[in-house]
Amino acid sequence: MTKTQLDSHFSEVSEEPPSTVQDTGLPLHPEVRGATGIIQDLSTASTMVTVLVGEDSDPEDFPALISGAASSARILGMDELHVIAPARHLPKLAVAAAEIADALPETFQFCEAETRAHEHPEDATVLTAESVLSLGRKLAESQPES
Repeated sequence: MTKTQLDSHFSEVSEEPPSTVQDTGLPLHPEVRGATGIIQDLSTASTMVTVLVGEDSDPEDFPALISGAASSARILGMDELHVIAPARHLPKLAVAAAEIADALPETFQFCEAETRAHEHPEDATVLTAESVLSLGRKLAESQPES
């Protein structure tokens, strides 16, 4: 059997998923760690969405970010939403969250980055601020002006 270029390419690529969140290129937070990949048993799977907000995030974007995070959790059918952010961003994120409090999951909470006050499940769905911000902006554009 002759080996094609496509066969050679795939034989060189590892079929293993990244072993840790750090391998995925997401912002590093000590609260989020562990194996990533396909969940085999949904009965024990986490129902948490974790959004990682970076130090360089623009506070002007926080209303769209929170809206996008809440919508992402709802679309994914997840019951919990945790937003991990640097301490300096927490007050402005809280103001943005207050504006859409009715749309947030009941188990919504902020977590200060770089602390180990609590742990997040290894199989939590981790989203970047950029991904939920994009959704939040699209939702804002589609809303009729009051």
